[in-house]
Amino acid sequence: MSNKKKFLSSPKLKHGGLSVLIVAAVIVVVAVLNIAVSALDKGFGLSYDLSNNKLYTLSAQTQKAISALDKDVHIYGLMQTGSESTTVENLLENYRKLSPDHIEVTVVDPVANPTFAKQFTSETLNTNSVIVTNGDGSRYRVIDQYDMYEMSYTYTSSGYSYYPKSFIGEQKLTNAIGFVTADEVANCYFLTGHQEASAENMAHITDYIEGENLIVGDISVTNITDLKVGDILIVCMPQQDLSEDERLVIKDYLENGGYMIYMVDATCPELPVFESLLDLYGIGIDHTLVVEGDENAYYSSPVYLVPDITEHDITAGLTANDQVAVIPYATSITMPAITDDDVEVSTLLTTTKKSYIKTNLDSTVAAKEDGDKDGPATVAMALRRVDADGNDAGEKIVVFSGAGFVGSSSFYALSGNTDLMLGAIRWMNGETDTVTIVGKNLMTNSLRFNSTGEMYVMAAIAIIVMPVIILAVGLVVWLKRRHL
Repeated sequence: MSNKKKFLSSPKLKHGGLSVLIVAAVIVVVAVLNIAVSALDKGFGLSYDLSNNKLYTLSAQTQKAISALDKDVHIYGLMQTGSESTTVENLLENYRKLSPDHIEVTVVDPVANPTFAKQFTSETLNTNSVIVTNGDGSRYRVIDQYDMYEMSYTYTSSGYSYYPKSFIGEQKLTNAIGFVTADEVANCYFLTGHQEASAENMAHITDYIEGENLIVGDISVTNITDLKVGDILIVCMPQQDLSEDERLVIKDYLENGGYMIYMVDATCPELPVFESLLDLYGIGIDHTLVVEGDENAYYSSPVYLVPDITEHDITAGLTANDQVAVIPYATSITMPAITDDDVEVSTLLTTTKKSYIKTNLDSTVAAKEDGDKDGPATVAMALRRVDADGNDAGEKIVVFSGAGFVGSSSFYALSGNTDLMLGAIRWMNGETDTVTIVGKNLMTNSLRFNSTGEMYVMAAIAIIVMPVIILAVGLVVWLKRRHL
């Protein structure tokens, strides 16, 4: 037999050729699978999000809200060709897939069409920003790209270094769609004229409040008569008292079904006329300082309280998402002894039994002294007027006794604090589903699972299925080579 025939009939060539064919077949199968998966995703929206923290998956809250959409929405993505954000692109496409009959997505290149955004805002928007409008464009929301991220920072010798901590684009977009499709938009006003914190001073939280389908601004006492039913008045850390005439205006507003959020802390002065409005309902501001004695119930300092959360519509966002609130420099609140059947009072946040209430604010001693009161202390509460069936029937009042939880830059970035404030806003709006859409964490590379079942399946694949497949393939190869 010639060498050529021996070579062509050799077992090595046969098995080598078989190996080549197997490799080629695998490549073809993978290519076909990729094409099939792409086709299924485009045609039927069938895909699986393997990204960290489900970055490309819409939350249950968004799915519920968008699936119920019955009005047209137009979303414009301002994306420069070649500089598109994959995260934003996928986000917009997910919304379109969820409601293809009502949501239209259009990509606009801001370089090719530099004047497009000017019809909605005079501000210069960054690439990958989003504009959401209703069907006829009469109502809209503008979301800058950088507003889709919660930022954090580290301090180095060269100064502060900022980085994105979480992606909140879904939260912003869902709220924007809710705003442009709402039948009626309420207002939320910060009272001014008494050295209170204004809407501008509270810019961080006002952005979130606007996301709850409210228009936010400032108001003086003289204009309070312009407030309509459903509008919210926020009094944030006033430093000067009301006049008697001003008191009567706010009193009339409240007694005619007004909504008010009153925010103070231990540093605020005693303001008898302001506080007389709360006393109408038996609520008292004690002008004390609450100190937590349980090291598991404070953050960094005993006056930065991590209070116990009472189950309520206002706090539902915290409990559902396993979040806590941090309340700094809180004063204690005297709860009213309600005897009327048409008034409902709820404690929202309380400290532990190990806490104590310092009555002498001039004291330089941190430890408990003679005259200090034992805890627990109430540091947030809610009151509302109800009808015989327990439904809203008039005024609503929420009191926070540690205003810095959203008023201070050291605390407002905590998502639990933001959710607490938004919970109060939603409760006043009559919303019972107060669960906040949580931002997608960008700071961890750990694998997350949506359920215990999913975790077990993935563990079984990694620990059992894959090793068995590898072992079987190795055994087959070994047996074949034994007979060469």
